[in-house]
Amino acid sequence: MAIIYDLVRRITATPRLDDLARGFAAEVADPAWLLGRQWQLGEHQGEDASSPVRVHYACRQTPIEPLSGGDPVTTPAEAIVESEPFDWWTPGRRVGLGRLAADAAGQAGVAIPADDRDLLLAGLPVPYDTFTGFDGRALWARREELGLDPSWFGPAAPPEREPEDLWDPTEFGYSADFTAGGVDLAVRRHDGGDLDWYSADASGTAAAKGGEKRQVYPGRVRYPGAPLPRWWQIEDSAVDIGGYPPDRSHFATLLLIDLIVNQSDDWFDFPVDALAGHIVTLTSVTVVDSFGDKWKLAPPADGWSLYATEGLGRESLVVWAAAATPLSGPVLDEVTVGVDEDANLAWAVERRVTGRDVGSPPDPPPPVPETVDASGRLGHTYEAATRTPPGWHPYVIKPVDGRRRFVQARAADLTGPVPVLMPEPVSDLLVVAPTHPVHQVEPAAIPVDGLRLERRAMLARATDGSPVLWTQRRRAPLLTPPAFRLHFDALTPQPPGA
Repeated sequence: MAIIYDLVRRITATPRLDDLARGFAAEVADPAWLLGRQWQLGEHQGEDASSPVRVHYACRQTPIEPLSGGDPVTTPAEAIVESEPFDWWTPGRRVGLGRLAADAAGQAGVAIPADDRDLLLAGLPVPYDTFTGFDGRALWARREELGLDPSWFGPAAPPEREPEDLWDPTEFGYSADFTAGGVDLAVRRHDGGDLDWYSADASGTAAAKGGEKRQVYPGRVRYPGAPLPRWWQIEDSAVDIGGYPPDRSHFATLLLIDLIVNQSDDWFDFPVDALAGHIVTLTSVTVVDSFGDKWKLAPPADGWSLYATEGLGRESLVVWAAAATPLSGPVLDEVTVGVDEDANLAWAVERRVTGRDVGSPPDPPPPVPETVDASGRLGHTYEAATRTPPGWHPYVIKPVDGRRRFVQARAADLTGPVPVLMPEPVSDLLVVAPTHPVHQVEPAAIPVDGLRLERRAMLARATDGSPVLWTQRRRAPLLTPPAFRLHFDALTPQPPGA
C-alpha cells in the first residue's frame, strides 16, 4: 500500500514593525504628487464662504380639532376620514356580546323575543355567516327597550358616539372638513389609503408670530447617488441621477438634474420637532455659520416649495398622524364600475359581497343550427332583451336637479310572460344606508377605463400605542370597463325540435 503526502507551502510576509499605528496612518511616499493632483482637479480653488453650524428657529404648532371619528393628535388620519358607523362592532363582538347579553338576561329572568328578526344575526361576512343567535349590536341599540343592563355586555363598553360616514357615494370618494385655529382644512375626493399633507386644501392663514424657540444642528442632505462633498470620497452608485435622460420637451428637468448633481453638496437640512395632528408654522429661522455670522432666512418664493399645503401660508405645513404600515384584511366587498357606450349605460358589477365571490356570468350558449320547418322558413325565437348576468346593475342617465347623473335602475327578466325584476344590489358600496334611496353617480367620477371599488377592514396603531380598527373603502383604476353585449328585440335561432 502506497501513502502519498501533499506538502502545502505558504509564503507569509513578516512585518518589520511591531507598531500598528504607523500602518494605519497610510503614509504617502510622495506628498507632492497628492498636492499636484489636488491642484489639477481644482480642489485648492476655494471660496470665501462658510458652512452652517447652528440653526435657531421659532415654531408654532396649532392642533387640528377632533372630528366624530377621532382626534387627529392621536388617531391616524386615515382612520378618522375612512371610518364607518359601527366599526367598533366587529363580527366577533356582535356574536360574542350577543351571547353574553342573552345569557345574562336569561339568568336575570328578562325574556328577549326570539321571533324578532331584527335582533338576530344577519349579513355577517365569511366565515362568521354560519353563526346564529342574537346580534350584540342590535341588543345594545335596543337595550333600554328590552330592559337590558349595560353591564351585561361586558367591561368594554361601545363608544358613546359613532363616527360619521364621510364616504360620498356619488363621487366614490371621501370628503371631510377639519379646523385648526382659524384655518379650515378640506379633504376632497380622497380615494382611500395614505392621507398626508398633500391631501388637504386650506383656507386661511395660521398664526405666524411667537412660538417655541429651539436650537438645532444642521447636516448635509443625503440620498443615494448624491455626490459627496470631498474629492477623495467614493460616492454611492445605487442611484445615478445623471443616468436618467431628461425629457427634451421639459427644459426644467435638465436644470433640476444639473442642480442635484453639481450643487447637492451645498444642501443642508435641520430637524424640526413637530407634533402629529398639528399645523406646524416656522415663525423665524436664523442660521449661524462657521464664521459666527448670523443669517435670517426668508420664506420661500411664491409658487415654489417642495412640501406645501394648498392655500396655507408658505411657512406652514400640515402634519398628520398617518397610519404606518397598517394591516389590511381580506376584501369584503368588490365592485367594478364602467360606462358601456354601446348600451348607453353604466354598469356596476358586484364581484364580491360580504367575503363571498358572486357567481360569474354564464357562458354564452353555443351557436344553434338553424332549422327549417315544413314551409321552408327558418326557425327563430324572439327575445325582448339579452338576459342580464347576476350581480350586474345598470345605471341610466337622467337629469337630477338640473344635473346629469347616472341613476341606479333595475334590470328585469323578460323571458317569461310577466317581467320579473332582478335582485337589488347587496354590497354597501352600491346601497346608500339607512334610508336606501336610489343610488346616483356623478358621470365625472367614472373614468373611461372604469374603476374598482374595494371595502376591507384595516388595523393600525395610534400615537399612544392603542389599536385602531376601521373599515376602508378604496377606489382603483381598471384597464377596461365591464361590458357585455346587450341587445333589444333580438331573434335567436330556434333549437331543433323546439
